[in-house]
Amino acid sequence: MIKTDILIIGADPTGLFAVFEAGLLQLKCHLIDALPQAGGQCSEIYPKKPIYDIPGFPEVLAGDLVDNLMEQIKPFQPSFTLGERAETIEKLNDNTYVVTTNKGTQHNAPIVAIAGGLGSFEPRKPLLENLSDYEDNGVSYMIKDPKRIVTKG
Repeated sequence: MIKTDILIIGADPTGLFAVFEAGLLQLKCHLIDALPQAGGQCSEIYPKKPIYDIPGFPEVLAGDLVDNLMEQIKPFQPSFTLGERAETIEKLNDNTYVVTTNKGTQHNAPIVAIAGGLGSFEPRKPLLENLSDYEDNGVSYMIKDPKRIVTKG
């Protein structure tokens, strides 16, 4: 079981900045996110999109914002459970909480913060027999680097 001072569900920019604020108070954080990397939509969907409503930045690319936040929280050494979705939360007799992910990973903390944004991303999977046999082994649901797409022609 992973134990921490604050468990943050969602590793989007809000969750990452929560790590910074908690770190200033000398509290250790662990983040859970359904995506395979931190950053939420800013990393997964539109890393090259300019954002105009971040204090101190007239304009910043979404991916750069995530990179800056990751650099900012580095001194606080947060830990991550990525590629897993928080499924259940249970309050224990000692007034701490256990959060269990869809893969069965359990986390324990006295504080749980939810920085879920729009919720977890779920791909629309084709209805193919035995598809799960190929997931994480050749089947991808997001294009990570559009320059690597090979087309015939």
